[in-house]
Amino acid sequence: MVNTRQTKGRVTAASHRRQSQDPDSPVKKFFKLVLPSTVKSNMMRIPTRFSNLLGAQLSDIVTFETPVGFKRSIKLKRINDEIWFAEGWSEFAEAHSISEGHFLLFEYKGNSSFRVMIFDVSACEIEYPTDAVLISDSDDENEIIDVTGTQGTRENDQSVKKRPRDIEFEKILTDVDAIKVLEAEEEEDKRVFRGKDFF
Repeated sequence: MVNTRQTKGRVTAASHRRQSQDPDSPVKKFFKLVLPSTVKSNMMRIPTRFSNLLGAQLSDIVTFETPVGFKRSIKLKRINDEIWFAEGWSEFAEAHSISEGHFLLFEYKGNSSFRVMIFDVSACEIEYPTDAVLISDSDDENEIIDVTGTQGTRENDQSVKKRPRDIEFEKILTDVDAIKVLEAEEEEDKRVFRGKDFF
């Protein structure tokens, strides 16, 4: 005799509650894969769940910021219940060489601002553009750091100080270069110590 047990899912009021539009929503991050339709339309749709939970908090213009401090204003387009990154999106994509197959991770920081991390088709984070970028430690939109080595300026010609984390990053890069030099010298010392020349 074969017994087939059938179980039915229990429907409760808790399982069918609509998620609240809490300002402290746990949904602060989402990712998007760049599809051919995204490239063709020059717009990117915000996921429906994020739009439902936090879409009402977004102004008509949002700000994207990359890990190196590059900022770009993007105008939103609302179509029925959908919200799209529209005007400014294609310029942002072009500046970061975003194309089909790229993976973008968006983190909502509040105040209509998103931190954006970009991964290419190798599944690794891209090397972000290293020309002059807007820094994010102040609301002064004229404060610029030129990461090519020259000092940034403000409109009123005051000098701009680098952020502590930028200074720390430069120290780390200098330390890495020093370690490489020491390793090369150590390798040379080993050759001399052995009395052999490998040139």
